[in-house]
Amino acid sequence: MFFGYLTMYLYDGTEIKTKGFLFGYTDMVWIAITVQSAGGILVALVIKYSDNIMKGFATSLAIIIACIVSMVLFDFQLTILFTLGTIMVIFSIFIYSKPDLILYVPIFNVIFGDKSVLL
Repeated sequence: MFFGYLTMYLYDGTEIKTKGFLFGYTDMVWIAITVQSAGGILVALVIKYSDNIMKGFATSLAIIIACIVSMVLFDFQLTILFTLGTIMVIFSIFIYSKPDLILYVPIFNVIFGDKSVLL
């Protein structure tokens, strides 16, 4: 943060002193700040009052909702590669949070049947 403030005052110090730090903040900027802050608090609450598996479900649901909203608002075209990548990311979230889950997938159970490989 120190270097951020230093850079801010080096480049825009005089303008900040005359117009103020919050000059140019529009309603959309405040909405973005509020949404990001609320998202951070929600993640902290999920981690505190729930377990890591629930956080994985929340992250996966966020990815799916963001994809659907992008398709509706921004005319995003869903491709096979994007779908495959999304599935792999969601799968990796759950495997990272609980590595023993990989043994419940039949093909991986054959490959990683020995649990010492996962440790």
